[in-house]
Amino acid sequence: MASKKYTPTITKKDFDDSASSLRADLKRKYDEAKQDNAKPPMKASIKGAFDHLPDLDSKTVAKWSATFKKYLGCELDPALIRRGGYHSFDDLWKDIEQKLRGICPDAIQIETTVSEVRP
Repeated sequence: MASKKYTPTITKKDFDDSASSLRADLKRKYDEAKQDNAKPPMKASIKGAFDHLPDLDSKTVAKWSATFKKYLGCELDPALIRRGGYHSFDDLWKDIEQKLRGICPDAIQIETTVSEVRP
């Protein structure tokens, strides 16, 4: 059973309705991260030394958990983030969108306690 910490409080339909807004918020985060992580000019002798690094690392995506929580009602399960990161924002969205939708239930069951049930 999945942890409630990582269990969405929205349905698949709710996810579909808010996916474009989530994508836009994540894109803003991505653009901000790209500005913060602008690579300094490299000397010719080490040029290309960091070309193997992903455009967006998994730790940065994990730091965006509050944005995911805003839309899903739960924290982002780090297991959903691709190990090694992403080559671009579109690569992130293509990978994560279906994973997020997949963890959303078809319907939300309302839990009641015995004291709430009247005879």
